Amino acid sequence: MSSMRYYLATHDFSALPESIDGVYETVEKGSMLTPVDAPPTAVIRVDDPKHSPTPLWLRVQETQRVVGVAVESVIELEPLVGRILLAVTDTEERLAFFKDRRRMREVIELKPRDCVRVQVTSSSGRKEKGVLHYRGLVSHRQGILFGVQLVGSAVGKGFTDGSFLGQRFFQCNENCGVFVPGSRLEREPNESSSRRMRNVEESNVGRPEEPVPGPRRTNTRAVELPVEPRPKQLNFLSRGVRQQSPPRAGEKEQDNELGPVGEGRSAQRGVPEENTIQVEEEPKPFNTPLEISDSQPSSHSCPEDHRPPSSLYCPPKNGDHTSLLPEATFPMQGLELNSMVEVDDPPIYGVIRWIGQTPESAEPIAGLEMEEEMSSGCTDGMYRGNRCFECGPNKALFVKLKSCRPDSRFSSLHGRVNQIQRCNSIAFQDYASKCVEENTPPAEGNEAIELLTGWKKGIQGHCNSCYLDATLFCMFACSSVLDTMLLRPSDKNDNDSYTVTRDLLRTEIVNPLRKNGYVCATKIMALRKILEAAGRSTGFTNEEKDPEEFLTNLFQVLRAEPLFYIRISKKKPQGCLFYQIFMERKLSVNMPSVQQLLEWSMVTGDLKFTEAPSCLIIQMPRNGKNFKMFPTIIPTVELNITDLLEDTPRQCCICQSLAEVECQECYEDVGITPGHIKQYCDICNAQVHLHKQRKGHQPRQLHFPKDISGQVMFQRQSMELFAVLCIETSHYVAFVRLNSQKRPLWVFFDSMADREGGENGFNIPRVTPCPEVSEYLEMTPEQLQKEDLKTMPTYVRRLFCDAYMCLYYSPDLSLYK
Repeated sequence: MSSMRYYLATHDFSALPESIDGVYETVEKGSMLTPVDAPPTAVIRVDDPKHSPTPLWLRVQETQRVVGVAVESVIELEPLVGRILLAVTDTEERLAFFKDRRRMREVIELKPRDCVRVQVTSSSGRKEKGVLHYRGLVSHRQGILFGVQLVGSAVGKGFTDGSFLGQRFFQCNENCGVFVPGSRLEREPNESSSRRMRNVEESNVGRPEEPVPGPRRTNTRAVELPVEPRPKQLNFLSRGVRQQSPPRAGEKEQDNELGPVGEGRSAQRGVPEENTIQVEEEPKPFNTPLEISDSQPSSHSCPEDHRPPSSLYCPPKNGDHTSLLPEATFPMQGLELNSMVEVDDPPIYGVIRWIGQTPESAEPIAGLEMEEEMSSGCTDGMYRGNRCFECGPNKALFVKLKSCRPDSRFSSLHGRVNQIQRCNSIAFQDYASKCVEENTPPAEGNEAIELLTGWKKGIQGHCNSCYLDATLFCMFACSSVLDTMLLRPSDKNDNDSYTVTRDLLRTEIVNPLRKNGYVCATKIMALRKILEAAGRSTGFTNEEKDPEEFLTNLFQVLRAEPLFYIRISKKKPQGCLFYQIFMERKLSVNMPSVQQLLEWSMVTGDLKFTEAPSCLIIQMPRNGKNFKMFPTIIPTVELNITDLLEDTPRQCCICQSLAEVECQECYEDVGITPGHIKQYCDICNAQVHLHKQRKGHQPRQLHFPKDISGQVMFQRQSMELFAVLCIETSHYVAFVRLNSQKRPLWVFFDSMADREGGENGFNIPRVTPCPEVSEYLEMTPEQLQKEDLKTMPTYVRRLFCDAYMCLYYSPDLSLYK
């Protein structure tokens, strides 16, 4: 059996259609193509100078269309390279990875237990530390994926325990593993030279000396490679023509294909022709898990308070309640203990030795040790009868902290302000929000419009918090479907962080947002610190993160139940917080809807919801360099999930009687409403599959309660869109539907819509009404297809082009779950 052949388009070109009366197909650069089993017998247009009379008939993997390709337009790949590239679903990312020979070579040479850097999510450019455990096929997905266990600060940032869709490939703790294509992987740059040498030695054991690569021409497109003076350099850009050695007696000829998961079949290596680029024998998938330690990284605690020496504290005397508080409570303009400052004009200079507060002043007071003795108004460190610090006579001056400014004589020495410490109730006192203890439902109608819209509304952003601000606004501003996570009483299995996090989220964020329409950044920073400490993950206080990482950590800290359970056929159901739409190829439509994407993803993945969820968060397919798989996506307003539920009575898609079977192969059949789930009663099933093109289909029996017979009342299960999380150039914003008895009104939220001041200034959030969004969401998909994207209103265009997550709720179930 010969191995599968793979081709890559390195530039855009037109190709012959499968039928003589068809139009020319455009093949995008980066597309993968494979040979067809039976090439069409179409008549070639001999007068067309762009095509050879004997083209290659290949199937474009992204569109599944069969096209005739000129041999000069594509490059044939080595099977191993083809399988690795096939797992990269974004064409631009795939082509860039293919052209980066160093990275491709590095990925091919990776061994079990190698330390690597991995890009965990498609929307993030960050690389996390990990250990490689698995390489090979994963379930129904095409191409070679890599299973990595995250380590160090990346622990908890993954999405698997080593299993994928119910099948285990390696073992690690929950949310500590990922499966990624090779384009998101690289060897750990700090890996020891001895480890690198061992890998090289292992890869060269028993391998003949390879010739110095030179220019190489294949039977498709010429590929010129520079001659490199390293005799054992591995090259892999295109497939070389090999003269195969005949098999030994009694030995079967083998190929380069990967076998079933966990197994492999090696390729016969023949004597290479002159100038042939040599490729390493395709390795077996490996599945050698490391021993997993039960110990977890310690929680990251907040930095220690900068305090004056304990010997300088004095208890209050004679009822004087002057507070001697740690400096970390009152940072202003980046100032702290021992900061060199100046006051007054012309300035006088000193060093901050104490910071505190008195009942007479709502503002913090700073105790300065001046450079020179003052003639009056100074002490030796005493303030209102309390010893705050010690210094020479007449050198201690007490002033309001806000009157201090960094010493201008040493401006070049002043470092950047610590924005985490700066985010406190003193620095942000003009933007503060109040605590609200009573549980507050979302506002409705005109009250919601007046309460939530305008400047300084929503959640104030600070220090890369937009991912968290926008997600929280989507979850709680106008919907109560997720309120159960705010109200669960603590039990014996909860630690202290649960109660603190629950109460902070409920009384300092959700209730104030619903009652006053605004939440200060200091409240969000408090939540970020808890997530960083209790969630065993760093970077929540200052780094850019993804919404899915925030959701995962928040649900872990609150020990909240999964939002829904999903099951692959005959496998154990898995609890999920959100559903990531995976696309192995693009759909044929230019502007798909969320309904189409969800159905296509679940049908091709053979997935079903075990029951109707009360809340469903769907992550759009975003992948690769430009992140988007589709330039525009229509957010379906009413999502029909009836046919995505298991063990639920469903209607025959033809006669509307009780369906008995479901056929996955019919899903994209152009003769029966392509792009829709197909289930049939017994009679319609027999008639549909009489067609010669459908005789090979394998319909599956549906399961539903045994007492159902005769006339059945079919209940349509639908969910309503209530928020859309969007991203553009790493900045997250949100569209949210306000509660209204009349026509739904959508608003646009940006936690950093404007800014007051420079580096040490403040972001100003804004919520803007978008009535035009409602108008476009009421259009049918057919009407939207005719709209010119460039002429759409700004907010409508952002909604359709930048959607990252769509949030749905069930009006029937949200009150009970």
